[in-house]
Amino acid sequence: MEASPRITYRTSPDIQPFWQRVPRFFIFPLQPASIMRILAFSGFAALGALATSVPGMVVAIAGMSLLAWIFFLRFACRVLSETSMGRLSLADYPDEPDDSLSYMPFKLFGLMIIPMIAVGFIIGLFGPTVGILAYALVSFAMPAALMVMVISRSLTTGLNPSAAWSVITAMGKPYLLLWVFLYFLSSAEMMVIAQVVEHMILPLAKRFAELSLSMSQVTSEAEAETVQDAFKLLYSQLRPRLTGTVFLAQAVAMHFTLIAFNMLGYALYQYHGVLGLDVDEDGGRPDTAAKQAEGSQDQAIAALLAEGKLDQALDLAYEAQRLEPDNIAAQERYHKLLHLAGKDERLLNHSNKLIPLLVRREQSTAALQAWKRCQERHPDFRLEDPAALVKLAETARTERDGKLALKLLNGFDRNFRNHPLVPEVYFLCGSVLCEDLRKDELADRFLATLCSRYPQHPRVDDARRLREVIAKMRPQPAEPSGA
Repeated sequence: MEASPRITYRTSPDIQPFWQRVPRFFIFPLQPASIMRILAFSGFAALGALATSVPGMVVAIAGMSLLAWIFFLRFACRVLSETSMGRLSLADYPDEPDDSLSYMPFKLFGLMIIPMIAVGFIIGLFGPTVGILAYALVSFAMPAALMVMVISRSLTTGLNPSAAWSVITAMGKPYLLLWVFLYFLSSAEMMVIAQVVEHMILPLAKRFAELSLSMSQVTSEAEAETVQDAFKLLYSQLRPRLTGTVFLAQAVAMHFTLIAFNMLGYALYQYHGVLGLDVDEDGGRPDTAAKQAEGSQDQAIAALLAEGKLDQALDLAYEAQRLEPDNIAAQERYHKLLHLAGKDERLLNHSNKLIPLLVRREQSTAALQAWKRCQERHPDFRLEDPAALVKLAETARTERDGKLALKLLNGFDRNFRNHPLVPEVYFLCGSVLCEDLRKDELADRFLATLCSRYPQHPRVDDARRLREVIAKMRPQPAEPSGA
């Protein structure tokens, strides 16, 4: 699968798996730019309910909803595309529009409709059993096909089963997990919309049925006028109710759609290496002048180091990181120069700024390397950010270094007494000791402490199950032999 030619390749950082970012996917549509689009497009579709007749309402709502979704899906496809490049926030997107996505909503409609037509032919030719199997295969492959189509900008490629299969096989088992997430996401969307319709429209529908029955049973003109007045009252209530229903239903659907497209884009970003996709790790908004300035600073520092002027290089790096506190390249450059120059006190102080920044930017491997540099100079170095410390321990465990993970967490409950992460630390220590280092007795102590001190914590159930496993693995005392 070919990537978009406008993407530039850069080395990828440590990427968090998509299943660990599920809460962030739900938060993504709450960014101001997303919220404004959802409200605007939903409100535009709801204006159709202001038509003067019921048939007019149906036509207006359908037409205006279709138009709103064309523009909204163009934005959603851009979310998928930009996220696949590693731009995880709307603020990272380039200012210029992506014209290659202009016709993507129509291609998306084709991607949804054409396979269903094919399934219909299969049902007609081979019967419902084979048709159900074909529908299941199409449903399973649809997320991969959508990802392929948006990345390639081609409906033909999206409809190519081999292209979708290449994504599925590249991701492996996590694709099944992705499909399950999307299935439950779609089910939740339908449930919420059904609740909106049930509470806002269903009472009016029931009232309409009752009045229709009453109209068929009237025996006098007075009763007929009473029922007609009731119809007029019902119709006056219909317009505001229908307007609110359309607005809420569209807003819910658009919210869940953004979640799904953001999740699909991130899955592509996570597996961009095996899929052969290029990513932009620096995010959007390329600033040529800024990059040139950074390049000139690198050259100036390199020249000073070549001349042996370490202190001057350090001063230049200090000024660069001071002016750009969120620039990871500048911060890491300064940190490495402090380590090279032997400025231990400044190195340790700066580490408490750099490491949490790297963790927030999901570059945990780089953060762990920075921590190790500090350990080389001061084995008793202590990171002041507890959340970053836990993340470093998790990263060390991912790198199969259980001893380092325990070293990072040593004394956490004393140094950060009553911190909300203490139960997580107990569980992590118990897991590492049991599963990585095979020290079951010590692991059981941590897990027992978690269960006794924090009985209401969500980790307690996992701790109890792990303790049961440890108990089963303990050697049983030999039974006394009979007389």
